[in-house]
Amino acid sequence: MKRANEMLVGVVVLAALLLVVAGSVWLSQAKFGGSDTVSEARFRSIGGLQKGNPVLLRGVRIGRVEDFSLGANNWVHVALKIRRGTELPAQPIAIIRSTTLFGDWAVDIGSRDAMPDDPDVRRQLAAADSAGPNMWPGATLPDVGQLTAQAGRIASDIAVISGRVQDAFDSTSAARLRSAFLDLSRLSRQLAEITRAQQATLTRVGASIDTGTAALARSAQALEHTTRRADSATSREQLQRIMTRADSITGDIQTVASNLRGLSGAAARQQSAFDSIVSHTDSILARLERGEGTLGRLTRDTTLYHESVRTVQALRTMLEDMRQNPRKYFSFSVF
Repeated sequence: MKRANEMLVGVVVLAALLLVVAGSVWLSQAKFGGSDTVSEARFRSIGGLQKGNPVLLRGVRIGRVEDFSLGANNWVHVALKIRRGTELPAQPIAIIRSTTLFGDWAVDIGSRDAMPDDPDVRRQLAAADSAGPNMWPGATLPDVGQLTAQAGRIASDIAVISGRVQDAFDSTSAARLRSAFLDLSRLSRQLAEITRAQQATLTRVGASIDTGTAALARSAQALEHTTRRADSATSREQLQRIMTRADSITGDIQTVASNLRGLSGAAARQQSAFDSIVSHTDSILARLERGEGTLGRLTRDTTLYHESVRTVQALRTMLEDMRQNPRKYFSFSVF
């Protein structure tokens, strides 16, 4: 009975040892019989990559990270153990990325024909490819911590710009800006009124000129007719009629001259009003040129404008990149 118990204990211990060995082999993904191949990729940096991290192809695990070594010019050589029989791209590339928010990393295998649109990734792959043959070119994506820090810096810049905008447009500046807009509005109305007044005056001048021209034409015709009849005039009554007609023509000419003098006086009065408005306009423009008031300061200081443009461009670039490559910034894994 005692001997049977000892044999049972021995069998249990042996089974436990076999289970531990099998579990270790399974966890290390060790293969026997030379069924795996080892390929090397070249990186400038490997981030938080560690031995045993998975190697993925189209999201499917095909191997693991075997080893690291430091090569010439401080290039990092990473040995990738890949299952034999895996169909790899014709021109493979390796990209190290963070797979979870908890510091897990992996190596993605891709093709040079389908490289990411990220300029930094393309630059890293080109540098690694030009460093030498016989190795896959590699690139490393920034982890979530670096992206969070960059977003924090952008948020800080936006807060600074918001503070400057608030300082620039306080209640006093708003009142001054409103006053300037009111001045410009009054100036526009005055210019419109002057234009309408001048238009009416010019219309009257044109009408008077047309009347005077017609009167002069009639006078010329009358003089010509009188001249023709002067030679044939034989009686005192005809000469008297000629003189009377000449007096009438002279009166018409005097009337036209009086109308022209009235028009000249009206034009002089309108010119005085226009000179006053131009003087007010010059005063407002001089204040803007000297940098007085909110508009004057904005015309002299372009720092706020350039900073706003640069910040908006950076935000648009980051948002467009996040929209096109969401897996580059956020990747979640349940297991």
